Amino acid sequence: MIKILFVCTGNTCRSPMAEGLFRRMVRREGLGALVLCQSAGLSAVEGQPAAENAVLACGEWGVDLTAHRARRLTGEEIPVWSAFFTMSQTHAYILGQAGAPPERIYVPGLIADPYGGDLSVYRACRDKLQRELEIFLEKLRPHLQAPPEAAL
Repeated sequence: MIKILFVCTGNTCRSPMAEGLFRRMVRREGLGALVLCQSAGLSAVEGQPAAENAVLACGEWGVDLTAHRARRLTGEEIPVWSAFFTMSQTHAYILGQAGAPPERIYVPGLIADPYGGDLSVYRACRDKLQRELEIFLEKLRPHLQAPPEAAL
């Protein structure tokens, strides 16, 4: 099983959206048993719900974020994850400084932070995440049968 952590800043917008969208994607492709995914924030306030517009934007696509609660990534859990999907180069840099192996860090095209934006901003973020997650899944696909150490 490959274990993927989606990482952003506060774990209320981008990373929970990515987690929900990716779960839907792997379920639809019959890969759910091969992939475990979660999300976390580098500066998350523990227990905060997903942003209202993140819930609404993902809900339009049948992805339910209402039960999501923010959590902060700890250094102790870094070895647990096969791959980290970050929302920016800054997130990747911080993960690397915390000890995440660079070959396990995936940086998509910049996913702009929709925090504080209206629903259209969150929809644009959702759509960009979907495109980037499709690319990520294609890069990950050859490794779905390989040992988790070879995730990326």
